Amino acid sequence: MNRALRVSKRMKLWNRIPFRRMMCVLAFAALALGINSRASAAVRPVALSTQSAAAPHDAPSVPAKANVELRSTSISGGFAEITGLAISPLMVMSLFGAIDWYRAAPGSALPLHANPWVWGTLLAIFAIGQIARWTTRPVPWPVRKVFDAVHYLENKCSALLAAGLLLPYIASAMSHAGVSVNQVATAIALPNNLAFAGVPTDVMMYIAALALFAVVWVVSHTIDALVLLSPFALVDAALLSVRAAFLGVLLGALAIHPVLGAIVALPIVIFCMLVAGWCVRLNLFATTCAWDLLTMRWFRAIPHDGPVRAFLARPRAGLPIRTRGTIVPNGASMKFCYRPWFIMPSREVDLGAHPSALVCGVLWSTFVATTEQGSGALVALPPRYRSHEAVVAARFGAERKDGLILKGLAGLWSFIRNPFGIRTPTAAVQ
Repeated sequence: MNRALRVSKRMKLWNRIPFRRMMCVLAFAALALGINSRASAAVRPVALSTQSAAAPHDAPSVPAKANVELRSTSISGGFAEITGLAISPLMVMSLFGAIDWYRAAPGSALPLHANPWVWGTLLAIFAIGQIARWTTRPVPWPVRKVFDAVHYLENKCSALLAAGLLLPYIASAMSHAGVSVNQVATAIALPNNLAFAGVPTDVMMYIAALALFAVVWVVSHTIDALVLLSPFALVDAALLSVRAAFLGVLLGALAIHPVLGAIVALPIVIFCMLVAGWCVRLNLFATTCAWDLLTMRWFRAIPHDGPVRAFLARPRAGLPIRTRGTIVPNGASMKFCYRPWFIMPSREVDLGAHPSALVCGVLWSTFVATTEQGSGALVALPPRYRSHEAVVAARFGAERKDGLILKGLAGLWSFIRNPFGIRTPTAAVQ
């Protein structure tokens, strides 16, 4: 009895740790794929057996071991290619298109991504974007952030293009290697009529590839979000360099051998699965900031009445950081309204603190509450309220303050104006 209790406690402790739970899922998936490989090696596909029966003396049959090795190589290569495509969709699309065009036989039909006009155009757009991104690092903040916002939204468009242009080609190559999703489901003891019954293997392989692409892309896209939100050019260059280094190592391993590429891509995918939720919320905040900057939303914002768009600046009331919602005054506190999963019915929570100040940053502003334990951030406001901070602060009974960067910029501007005598009498007296 005591032994059963100890085992039960250990299992509960195991299930509480997300990383160990993820390793269990990967172990079960590897076991299922191993069972599927052994089953496929024992029983040849129907198409091959029919061809051998029709022409037994035409050509020798492919050994089962070689067939399994071919499938494993194809799956490993596709896994690494999808990971690299998600990290940098535009660059990898143009690179793979150029490689497939170079390797194609003369006069053969080319897929769309291997058309020179397609991959050449994508390569030109990528080169222009990279030149603009790296040459605008020394440019003053407002101009640099506009370029970052354009590049951030361009990465979204290139991801959609990659999901419809190159991803189906990779998924089709993986599915034609002989892997059947129905066999994997049968191997883990699921009824065949419940395991993707009637769904073509190409469709299921594309859905799996799309899920893998989405998870890795969301995390890689977060680097563009951090570049957009960061006011420091040195930090931006470091983030971009780290992503380029990861992509270079992955593509180099893939060029050496597909299995080595899959081994390099596996830790990246596991890490992306663990942090994808946080990255989705940060990307949503960055998308709002980028759209407000490019459309100059502050000229159309009406903050005098109605709810104010906001994002949680730290976990509050059981909600994770960067949860999107709206805020309204609630007596001596602040009420936060949000939709779970963005589509569920609206819910309201009391943040349990009264904002004491609205700290204005370079890109966004933050409501700060002062308590006995000290000051802490409540919610962050997108750039659409940049020129309306005083009105929003007055609605919530808070004081408007400039952040450290704005204070530094104001001091720098005063220092520049002083030698030229551009000073007001009041400023001179002060």
